[in-house]
Amino acid sequence: MMSGCHDLALAGCTPEPLMAYLKALGVLRLVSEQKDPEARGWWKNDVFWLRSPTLFKGADTEAAKRKALTGFFLKEYQPTPIVAPWAGGSGFFRKDNKEAVEELRQSKASRVHLYAQVIEKVHAIIKDEKVGDKPKDQDKARLIRRYRRELPDDVVAWMDAAMVIREAGQVFAPLLGTGGNDGRLDFTQNFMQRIVLLDLHEASSANPQSDAWLEQALFAAPTTLAEASVGQFAPGRVGGPNATQGMEGDATDNPWDFVLMLEGTLLLAGAAVRRFGTVELAKATFPFAVDSVAAGFDSSAKKDGAESRGEIWLPLWTRPTSATELRQLFGEGRAEISGQPARTGTDFARAVAGLGVDRGIAGFTRLAFLKRSGKAFLATPMGRFGVIERREVDLLRQVDPWLDAFRRAAKDKNAPPRFGSALRHIDSAIFDFCKYGGPWHFQQILIALGQADRELTIAERFRDEKKLKPLAGLSLDWILAADDGSREFKLAQALASVHDAEGKIGPLRANLEAVDWKKRCRVWAEKDRSVVWNAGDLTTNLANVLDRRLMDGLHAGCKGLPLASRAVASLDVIAAFLDGGLDDRHIEDLLWGLMLIEQKRGLNRGQSEKKEENTDRLIPRTYALLKLLFLPRPLVGEPSQDGIRWRLAHESEEGIVIRPEPRILSLLRAGRIGEACRIAAQRLRVSGLPPIPGTLPDARTRDDVWSEFVGDHCRGERLAASLLIPIDSVSVNRLIQLICREQLEFTT
Repeated sequence: MMSGCHDLALAGCTPEPLMAYLKALGVLRLVSEQKDPEARGWWKNDVFWLRSPTLFKGADTEAAKRKALTGFFLKEYQPTPIVAPWAGGSGFFRKDNKEAVEELRQSKASRVHLYAQVIEKVHAIIKDEKVGDKPKDQDKARLIRRYRRELPDDVVAWMDAAMVIREAGQVFAPLLGTGGNDGRLDFTQNFMQRIVLLDLHEASSANPQSDAWLEQALFAAPTTLAEASVGQFAPGRVGGPNATQGMEGDATDNPWDFVLMLEGTLLLAGAAVRRFGTVELAKATFPFAVDSVAAGFDSSAKKDGAESRGEIWLPLWTRPTSATELRQLFGEGRAEISGQPARTGTDFARAVAGLGVDRGIAGFTRLAFLKRSGKAFLATPMGRFGVIERREVDLLRQVDPWLDAFRRAAKDKNAPPRFGSALRHIDSAIFDFCKYGGPWHFQQILIALGQADRELTIAERFRDEKKLKPLAGLSLDWILAADDGSREFKLAQALASVHDAEGKIGPLRANLEAVDWKKRCRVWAEKDRSVVWNAGDLTTNLANVLDRRLMDGLHAGCKGLPLASRAVASLDVIAAFLDGGLDDRHIEDLLWGLMLIEQKRGLNRGQSEKKEENTDRLIPRTYALLKLLFLPRPLVGEPSQDGIRWRLAHESEEGIVIRPEPRILSLLRAGRIGEACRIAAQRLRVSGLPPIPGTLPDARTRDDVWSEFVGDHCRGERLAASLLIPIDSVSVNRLIQLICREQLEFTT
C-alpha cells in the first residue's frame, strides 16, 4: 500500500499559535512511543500531517483514519507523568490545591499507573527532606537534584525541557516560563487537572465530551470550549479586554489542547543538558531559543525588547520525519554565525540566511515571549522566516566586533536613548535583509550603521567611556551588495569616494566627522578643524565641504584640487540633482553609510570608456561652465574624428589647468549666479578654452552676457553643491562641447 494511504492531515495542528505547534509535536511523539515507532510527521500548507502504517492499517478512508487516531488517545494513550514538585502551586505543598494530584494518586487505571507511582515517590522525597511549604533557594535546589536522581526518565526529560541545573541555581527555558509555571499558573497542575477533567484517570470509558474536544483539538471540528487558563501558549484564548464581544472575555481552552501541548514540549528536552557549559548565555542553551530583539515585527518598541523572556524559532520541515529524528534536531539543533552560537533574534536571522542551521528545515515560525496584559507573558507570533540563502549576509562579519561593542554600550541603562534607537534600526535592517534580501534592504543596513556612527560623532564623552571607535574599513563588496541602481546611490557613492590624490588633506569623511584619516579613519581625531557638516540640508553641507576642501588644499600646497574620486556620477544623475528630482535625505543617509567603506579602488571607473548619453538638454550650461573650474586634474585634448576630444589628465601628465576664483562659491551661495558665471567664463578664456558666445569682430569678449543669468539663493546653493560631485572624462568632454563649441546656439 502506498504511503499516502497512511497519511492524515491534522487541521487542528498549525504552526501558530505556540500551543498548536507543540500539540503537533505531542501527537507525533505519543504515537511514535506508544503505538507506532515508524510514525512520521511533517508540515504542509500550514497543517501538520501524520503518517502511521501501524495505526492507520486497514483504514481506507479519512474518516477511518481519524477514528483510529482518536481511538488511540481516548482508549490507549498513557499520560506522561509531568510534575513540578519544586514550585508552589504544583499540588505537592501545604497551601496547594491537591485535588488533581490526589485523584491521580488514588487512580487504579493502568494508563496512569506510572503517574501514580511518581506522585507517591515525590511525596516520599518531600517528606524525607522535611519540606512542607513552597521550597526556596537551597531547599529547592536540593529537591530538584534529588528528583533528577530518583524519578523516572520521563520526568527527567520534562525537567530538561523546563530548566538547566547549574551550581548557582537553575536557568529556566522561556518556553516553559520559570520552571513549568508562569506566575501563579502552574502548567503541571493544570495538566493534571485536565487529565482528570477528561476522565483519563478512570478505568471505565472516558468522558463523552472528551471525544468532541479531541475532534476539535486534532481536526479543528467545532465544539464548545471549557473555561480554563491557558497561560502564554495561546494568546487568543487568555481572555481579558477585547477578547470577545463586550468589554471582557473569559479564558477558554480545550483540555486536549493543553494535554497534547505539554506532551509536545518533551521533544525539546535534552539539548539543554548536552550543551551545558558550552554556551555563554543561558537562553542559548535551549533549542533555537535566543534573546529577543525589537526587530522584524510592527511593534519594535524598546520596551518589547527589554520586557521579554526571549524568543524561540520553531522549525518547519516538509519531509516526513520521525520523532527520533526530531528529538535529535532539537537536541543538536543550533544556529551559528561566524562559528559562534546565535545569541539574539538578529543573529538567528543571519544564521538562517547564511544556512548556518541544520539542513532539512524549510522555514521557521518566530515567537517572542513578551509581557502583555499587565505582568503576564504571551508567546506572541512574530512571523515566518523562510530558509533562503543570502550570500551577502557574510559581509556582516566585518562589522561584528564593532557591533558587539556598540550593542553592549547601547544596552547600558545609562546610555542615551538615541543609541538604543540606533541599535534597533540596525537590528531591524539586518533582520529585514535576511528575510527579504535584495540590494535595497542591504542598503538599509549600511544606512543604519552610518547613522549609528554619526550619533557617536556628537557623543564624545559616551564613546570615550565605552571605548567605542569609528566604524571603518568595510570592503568594496558592500557597495556591490547595496547598489540598487538608483540615481541617489550613484551620487552618494561618488561623493563618498572624494579624496586628495596627493594625500595632503583627508578624504571627504574627515569633513563629516572627527576621524583621524591618517590612521585610516579607525580612531577619533583629537581635533576636528576640517569638519564642516552640520544639521543643515544636503546642499548647504555639500557646498560647505567644497569650500573647506578648496581652502585646505590651498593651505596644504596641493598641486591640483583635492577633489579626486574613485567613483563618478553621470551627467543625467547630476541634472536630476540640480532639478531637485532626487531624494536629498536619502542621498545624505547613503553618504554616511558609504563613507564607512574603504575605497582603495573604484567600482565604476570603467564608465570613462562608456558613451555618455546626450545630455545637452538636461545639463544647464551654467553648471557646464562652472564645473570645468572644479576638476581634480588638468585637461588634455586629443585629436579625434569629430575634432578634439577632451579628457582628464593621467597622473603626472600635463595639460590645461583651470583654477577656480575663490569668489565663485560665495557668489553662487548668495544667489548671484550670473556674476559667478561671468568670472568662470573669463577664467576659461584665459586658460585657452574660450566659451560661447565668442568674441565680437573688434576682438572684444562677450563674457558679460553670462551675467544676464538670474537665480536665487536655493538655486545657487544647489549649483555650488553640484560642483563637488565627481565626473569622468566622458562627461568632461561633453561639458566642453556644450560650452566651447562656437556653432552651438547660445541659450539659457
